[in-house]
Amino acid sequence: MGIAESVASWLKSLGHEAIHLNDQSLNQLEDFAILEKAIEEKRIIITTDMDFGQLLAFSKHTLASVIQFRTSVFTPDNIRQKLQLVFDGFSNNLEEGFIMTVEDHRIRFRKLPV
Repeated sequence: MGIAESVASWLKSLGHEAIHLNDQSLNQLEDFAILEKAIEEKRIIITTDMDFGQLLAFSKHTLASVIQFRTSVFTPDNIRQKLQLVFDGFSNNLEEGFIMTVEDHRIRFRKLPV
């Protein structure tokens, strides 16, 4: 949600199995249905929508994760730069359920369940 398709393309070029909401018409689904799909497929949701972190925390599931952006700039270049920081600093923690909040000057990481 709120992430450019070019960011998903960039993730694919790095070897990640990225899916943009527009790839499978997921943009027409409610947030809860998107989260359920992420849980079923053990995916990480990358979003500018703060609802997903709350939904995941309340669901008590640990199979999906959320990286939520609370930055002042949402350009694809800025998102890619911040994601690279996430990969560099948290690569050992990205296999387990978590909620990560990426801000302009810090990254907060919480392991699930919260």
